[in-house]
Amino acid sequence: MTVIVAPTRDGVGKLRGIVSTLNNVWSGRILDVGCRSGDLRRTLPDGAWEYFGLDLVFPADVIASLNGGLPFPDNSFETVVALDVLEHTDDIHGSFRELCRVAERYVVVCLPNAYEALARLRFLLGKPLSGKYGLPAQKPLDRHRWLFSWKEAQAFTQSMSEDCGFHIEVQGSLIGPRTKSWLGLTMVDWLPNLLSPWYVVLLQKSAAH
Repeated sequence: MTVIVAPTRDGVGKLRGIVSTLNNVWSGRILDVGCRSGDLRRTLPDGAWEYFGLDLVFPADVIASLNGGLPFPDNSFETVVALDVLEHTDDIHGSFRELCRVAERYVVVCLPNAYEALARLRFLLGKPLSGKYGLPAQKPLDRHRWLFSWKEAQAFTQSMSEDCGFHIEVQGSLIGPRTKSWLGLTMVDWLPNLLSPWYVVLLQKSAAH
């Protein structure tokens, strides 16, 4: 297993940690599904890549929903990225298949672990996990549809990737700098269900496909 450390606690820090660790996949046509404001584009290293950001609203390059299927032919992109996206979809299994369908070589996925220690503490104190969960009085624009652990994310990805003709090249935990300082990487590797906020995986298309 790999432990990825985000250099800062914000969203850009997460991207930097993932990009620097999975440093051999950022070439060719790259599709960033759920791109938000396109921070991944600004995080990628210099190289021969062409970036496409897809999301529900501007400033994405492509306005579309993963729930409705991606508007691209098979094998359209060298690398397809979906960071903190699949848990927002109604059909997480179909959405995973769509990521693999349009990927020619790699798929990078990040999934949140709702069972980690701070989340458990919030439940114990009667507080919501985040604004993406709970039951707000006003209908939210978006929310998480799925609640799962690190181990469940791993088992789901293993099964789905094999079914889609991919294999796991790298997998592990994504943590912040404070977690590394307090616990060290070995503890996170031993107890990812408790100590890792995110499961990260790099899938590579199998030779037979």
